[in-house]
Amino acid sequence: MSTEVESMDVEPTTPAVAAPATTDEDEEELGNLMELVDQAAETTDPASKIPTLQKILKDEEYNGPKAIQLKERAVYDLTRAYCQSKQYSEVIPLLKETPLFNQVTKAKCAKIVRAVLDLVQREAPLELEMQADICRNIRAWCQREKRTFLRQRVEAKLASILVEQELFGQALDLIDPLLVELKKLDDKQLLVEAHLMEAKIHFGLKNKPKSKAALTASRTAANSIYVSPSLQATIDSMSGILYTSEGEYDTAHSYFLEAFEQLDQLGDKEGAVPCLKYMMLCRILDSLTKALNLSAKGGVGAKSSKSDVDISGMISGRQGVKYAGSDIEAMTAIAGAASRRSLQEFESVLQKYPKELKEDLLIDHHLHVLQEQLLESNLIRIIEPYSCVEISHIASLMEMPVAVIEKKLSQMILDGKFKGILDQGKGQLIVYEDSEKDRAMEKSLEVIANMDNIVSSLFERSKALRTMMI
Repeated sequence: MSTEVESMDVEPTTPAVAAPATTDEDEEELGNLMELVDQAAETTDPASKIPTLQKILKDEEYNGPKAIQLKERAVYDLTRAYCQSKQYSEVIPLLKETPLFNQVTKAKCAKIVRAVLDLVQREAPLELEMQADICRNIRAWCQREKRTFLRQRVEAKLASILVEQELFGQALDLIDPLLVELKKLDDKQLLVEAHLMEAKIHFGLKNKPKSKAALTASRTAANSIYVSPSLQATIDSMSGILYTSEGEYDTAHSYFLEAFEQLDQLGDKEGAVPCLKYMMLCRILDSLTKALNLSAKGGVGAKSSKSDVDISGMISGRQGVKYAGSDIEAMTAIAGAASRRSLQEFESVLQKYPKELKEDLLIDHHLHVLQEQLLESNLIRIIEPYSCVEISHIASLMEMPVAVIEKKLSQMILDGKFKGILDQGKGQLIVYEDSEKDRAMEKSLEVIANMDNIVSSLFERSKALRTMMI
């Protein structure tokens, strides 16, 4: 039995060859690159670490994977150091003269260039001219090297910078040929961003129909691919801005709410605060539009109750605590002044919070419209009982200068808000009662106009026949 067991023994296996222990000689040689990297990391002053980082990038002896990784990190650190020390002009030579871009693949090069652009935009957001110069130089380099995909992304970035500079004409000249190329290549991701940029450009040019068409095209392209939450929030925010400009405040509020919730989940407080301000603005405008019977075109009505314009508690406690600050305080103060219909309080809020209210073009424009609507509504309420009233009396009740009130009344008369004349010699406003329209007279004038058209048409035909007979 034992012999059978012995015969069933497993065949002897060859002993496994032990892997040779890794030694320092097998590892990639980095020379003094690591020492330079450590030296740059220990330096806190941005200007002092620039020479060290430049030495790392000028090294052409070590081109292994780890060396390339260290050099890539050095490019980012050097860009950040230039921006922090305000040596913005050095960023362009960095991208032109660095040997690293000739040592990596095209895809890696594109990644580094795009990362540098994002880093510059983040570190120096106000240096728009410098950012535009960098984009133009990279675009020219891409055209020489025939790097189409990188050029397209740089052009999209340049267009966004031109929009921030309010150079909408140049941005449109750049984005139109880019859209033609992207449609041929069917690059959906960049097509979404380009159409969104086109919508912003046309909105800046006051061409709302084309802006809406471009935004619709952006949404259509976005439906077929995955869109990042931040980009989707930008699309929703742009939709809200367009609806706000058209006076559809309730719809605009819903779009701003969608954008705010996405940015809130991402923890992007800088992007969420403007959306929250726009939400409050839409709620204020919508409430006063209904209370004052104001149409989107600015028609004025006098009857309203205070309960109709109660805008308190428009943000929840959690949002109020998380986003508390001067921006929310400014919009809350505007809401209070608007609900009380106090122009003096409204103007004092504008003077108290100029940065929060006047630097944002959307809020500044609509608050100016709101101020004009409140002024017109209060004037209508004051002059309604009178057929003749002194302008100085109206100015004393409004607590405003006589010249301002006189100018506004003349404008309202010309706009047809009420019928009347200004007697500047006596300093009086004479208000006429609205007379009922004579329907018979209107119909008679329409008949005469139609007969005139018919006679003119017959005369032209007879003239043509006479010419043919001759």
